[in-house]
Amino acid sequence: MAQIVTAIYLLFMLVAGWRLFGIGWPRWAKVGVAIALICPLPLLFILPTLLHPDRPFGDLLLNIGVVLMICGTICLLGGVSAAWMRKRRRA
Repeated sequence: MAQIVTAIYLLFMLVAGWRLFGIGWPRWAKVGVAIALICPLPLLFILPTLLHPDRPFGDLLLNIGVVLMICGTICLLGGVSAAWMRKRRRA
C-alpha cells in the first residue's frame, strides 16, 4: 500500500509540473503552488519526528520524509522540463 501511495504521489508531481508550466501565471505564483504541492505528504512523516524525537523509528520517518520531498521536487522539475522541451520542439 505504501508503495502505491508513493508511486501515485510521484506521478502526481510529474503531471503537476507539466501543467504548472503551461499556466500563464507569474513565476512567483508558480513557485508558491509548487511548494504547496510538494510539501504536505512529506511533512506527514517529518513533523511527528520533529515533535517527538524520542519515539521509535523517528530517524527512519525523518529520512522517508526528506527523500519524499527530494523525489517530489525532482519529479515536479522533470514535468516542467518535459513541458518546456515539448514547447521548444513545437516552436
